Amino acid sequence: MSRESGSCRPLLALALLGALASALACVPAARAESGAAWRLAPAVAPAPPPGVARAPYPVPVGEVGEISFWAPNRGLLITGGRGPVPAGLYAYDGVDWHELAGVCGGAEGRIAWAGPDDFWTVSDQRGGQITRVELSGNQLQSISLCHFVDGQVVGSYAMPLEAPESYVKMDAASCYGPSDCWFGGQDGIAPNVGAFHLHWNGSTVSTVYEPEDHAVTDMVNLAGQLYESVQIESTDAWLPEESTTRPAVLHTIAPEGFEPLFSEYQIFAGRHLPVYGEKEKVHPDALQGFSLATDGGPLGADATQLWAAADPKGGAPAGSDPASVTVLRYAGEKWSQLTPTPSGESLLGKAELAGTEYTEVGNVIDERGAGGTVAPEPGSASAWLSLRGGGGEAEVARLEAIVPKHAGEGEARLVETDRLPESDEAVGPRGEAGPLACPGAQDCWMATTQGWLFHYSNGEPVSPDTDPFFDGEDGVIAYRPSDSGVPTIYPDVPPLDDSLANQAPPAPSGAPEQTPTNAVKVHRKKAKPLVEHVESKLLHRRVLVLSFMLTARAHVQLIARRSHRVVASTRRESLRRGSHSLELSLNPAHWPTGLQFKATPVVKGGEGQGGSAGSGEGSGSNTVTTG
Repeated sequence: MSRESGSCRPLLALALLGALASALACVPAARAESGAAWRLAPAVAPAPPPGVARAPYPVPVGEVGEISFWAPNRGLLITGGRGPVPAGLYAYDGVDWHELAGVCGGAEGRIAWAGPDDFWTVSDQRGGQITRVELSGNQLQSISLCHFVDGQVVGSYAMPLEAPESYVKMDAASCYGPSDCWFGGQDGIAPNVGAFHLHWNGSTVSTVYEPEDHAVTDMVNLAGQLYESVQIESTDAWLPEESTTRPAVLHTIAPEGFEPLFSEYQIFAGRHLPVYGEKEKVHPDALQGFSLATDGGPLGADATQLWAAADPKGGAPAGSDPASVTVLRYAGEKWSQLTPTPSGESLLGKAELAGTEYTEVGNVIDERGAGGTVAPEPGSASAWLSLRGGGGEAEVARLEAIVPKHAGEGEARLVETDRLPESDEAVGPRGEAGPLACPGAQDCWMATTQGWLFHYSNGEPVSPDTDPFFDGEDGVIAYRPSDSGVPTIYPDVPPLDDSLANQAPPAPSGAPEQTPTNAVKVHRKKAKPLVEHVESKLLHRRVLVLSFMLTARAHVQLIARRSHRVVASTRRESLRRGSHSLELSLNPAHWPTGLQFKATPVVKGGEGQGGSAGSGEGSGSNTVTTG
């Protein structure tokens, strides 16, 4: 049983007639006893190209990876973009959501705050690398980092693809502070074993592999302690001290390492959290990794509780019963499981909906899944969950925790389920419920899978954030620096600068000054580039092959540097005019950050002379430096 929302069509019709997108405010989708309700609150469309009028109607921002807030009037979302909206970031300043950056986006990106004007994003890696296989956009998703400080991208971090040292997909990010941030992801590429992590120590980003071989799915700061969740797979490698039937699905991260939770925590009869089902008929790998969220700030400030919600996997593993949506809660220094019960029954089969009698609703969340998102509402013992699988409709559910009588036991009631406007004739489908965030009491945001934003509020405004970084006055961030770890060889060598080749020589001293009518036109043959058709490929993940064509005899050499130190080079050799290739073996432990290809023409009768004209029609020297 759920509530239908009011229609937004009259307001959208006004928008199509020319009303400003910022003036749109939908009829409440659902209203609780407190007066708070979900309303459509679309983002401001990006500024159009010069000479093009701004669209008078709202636009979706595309698939959103995460919504995150430093304060109720200072928020961020990361998106993969859609239509006129580029992949990048949007900011909320207490007034509206507007484009903040047209770079560092990602449909599955993550956000980690290190300070009010200091944050990190897990972003899609830029294309352009020449690899052995054809890469799709999905293979570049969430495998690089961007560091934003004071309204600009101050650092971009990525590694070459198809190598053991390559970054892998990251699904989690959180910070202790400006000099201590962590990012977690999938299992490392062989021979690396364990969950992949990146660590920022205030000056450098380094790779860390967690001993346990379980991919990281989320990360959060609770009162100054980082917690991470992991995904259990049947193909994972197991440490001797791990239990394959009761593995630790939550860990803490500290300077001394990773500490599994629940390894000694028993609720009763020797059973550990989470309880998957009756008599262990549900295997741990039948459940997805937990989505984590607290009711405090991004650095753990004022947080009093942590919620963890996990969806069942689509299709139970062999030998296992299907799992149910599992919800854990940490409050008052105690962990409890709200659903399912230790016997495997869901507490959501019957629920008391606000304003109704005790009503049979069925396992609504079990059927549709929690959507991988949970958001506790500050100042309460409740949290919102996104529902999926509703046939394209956006639905959210509000769970309220009841203080457990005994450690490990928990109760919850389903306070309400709200069905938000799923489509409109003007804009089409809005998609299912996606990422959620609650920066304050009766103040929550949700993005649908299509990129439409909804706001849960009682209508009380917040003070606008006047920081020019967040209010959009400083313009859209459009620059992302070079990735420090990715050497790239461009497919074509730029031609020599011959801008002076067709200029007339200076007139002799005393000669009459020539005017445009009697100017002497001097014809000079345009110099031909010494190097053409440059291509590169990486073999066996560590042998770089550079192919090229010389238009004249030249001395050539390929040099790899890490910072300013040479880590590999080919011997300098003289090659005739024609097609050639060079091979350079690279050491993964000393991966280069820059490549330099030198080609110097051979002067008749001797060595090449520092870039002076050479023989034949290929003159000049070519030095291509990449970083």
